[in-house]
Amino acid sequence: MSVSERTIKAFIQVIESQPTLLSIEDWTDLRDLASNLPENTEEISTIIRSWLKLEERNQIQEAFELQRKNIPSSFSFSNQQLGIANSKSLTPLNQPSQASKQLIENAIKNNSPLSDNTKNNQKP
Repeated sequence: MSVSERTIKAFIQVIESQPTLLSIEDWTDLRDLASNLPENTEEISTIIRSWLKLEERNQIQEAFELQRKNIPSSFSFSNQQLGIANSKSLTPLNQPSQASKQLIENAIKNNSPLSDNTKNNQKP
């Protein structure tokens, strides 16, 4: 299990489970960040860590650290059911995975108050 994968997983869990921790400015930053993410999991992890370092994001970082501690060290995206009909990622180990980038993009898109998807998923 790579440290990078745990970082990404924890960040996604915070976005999905505690979206109210993020301000509108945070969501705007994340949308911009997601549109420029590289394919490399380690680089994505570094970008996430840098984004969390701002003092205004202390609560988000605390939630992130709690989530990260709860992820087993054996976690790996290659072991997860990621695709349609519970299909697994076909990306070989030790190669950049689009799954990491896509998972973050989807989490941001589906949980952001700025997203049309969030508005469509809310019940009247």
